[in-house]
Amino acid sequence: MALLSSFWSANQRLQKAVKNSPGMHAFEPDHAAVKLLQQALADTGILPSIKVDGIYGQQTAGAVSAVEARFNLGRDGGVAGQQVLGVLDILLQGGRLAAELAVLDLPLARTKVGAATAALTSFAKSRASGAALSSVTVAALRVHFRLSIAAPTIGITRQLTDADVTLILGTFNQVNGLLLAPANRMRSGVPVNGLATPAESPLNGPITFGPGYSDVDSHFTTRTGNNSRAAMVMHESVHVFDAQSGAVNIHIAESSPAYDLQSADLSLHNPSSYAAFAAHIALGRDPNPRFGGAPPGDAL
Repeated sequence: MALLSSFWSANQRLQKAVKNSPGMHAFEPDHAAVKLLQQALADTGILPSIKVDGIYGQQTAGAVSAVEARFNLGRDGGVAGQQVLGVLDILLQGGRLAAELAVLDLPLARTKVGAATAALTSFAKSRASGAALSSVTVAALRVHFRLSIAAPTIGITRQLTDADVTLILGTFNQVNGLLLAPANRMRSGVPVNGLATPAESPLNGPITFGPGYSDVDSHFTTRTGNNSRAAMVMHESVHVFDAQSGAVNIHIAESSPAYDLQSADLSLHNPSSYAAFAAHIALGRDPNPRFGGAPPGDAL
């Protein structure tokens, strides 16, 4: 990838620096490139008072370090390379990224999780009383968890049990608790799996949102629409609570052909199943394409 903002995309020294070939640092000889860097640091609000003089000195290095600190990037003594320049390029395009953007996506994620928990709660009550079941909920359970209310089942689905409903509803309640109180559970940073990974989480968290979690195209990856970002937030939240969710045979994306062939017992621990189920309930149907693995223009 490359720098995309028209502000500096024509500068070849900066295009090399964003690929670390090499990065820019103190005493950088290309003063025109340094001026663009300094103006970017000013225009994005990192250091509005920076002197735009083309000299890569202590002030410029300090402002570069401020970008690293704000987005929890790798610290390298004020060198402007792939991470810092890529982040500035997002900001120059008016984009948002990492945990700063994820916080803004929480209301949509909470709305979808709330719809899922309400639907499952109503489903459980109707199931217990013998009342008519929601056709949308029945379909979503079959599609995303391969659970059927009927016996015998067809293909890879199996018959739903009360324990299944309890497990799914319990996981959604845990996710909802995280989304309502995300402090210390969400942070910006560089994902272990690389800069192109938008977000990741180990068991117990925290969820790390990288520079690739953005609402504009960037050096790191293509932009992600709001519904897919909400899916990512829900997905990573499941990882925080489910110790089995990262297993290779469980962690299958909703966009993969293998997703629809996953067994019910594995689907019950797949973070993608929870994110896709919530989207299905909120929309009233299975989105096509599904969010999470969907194209960027997925806003509804």
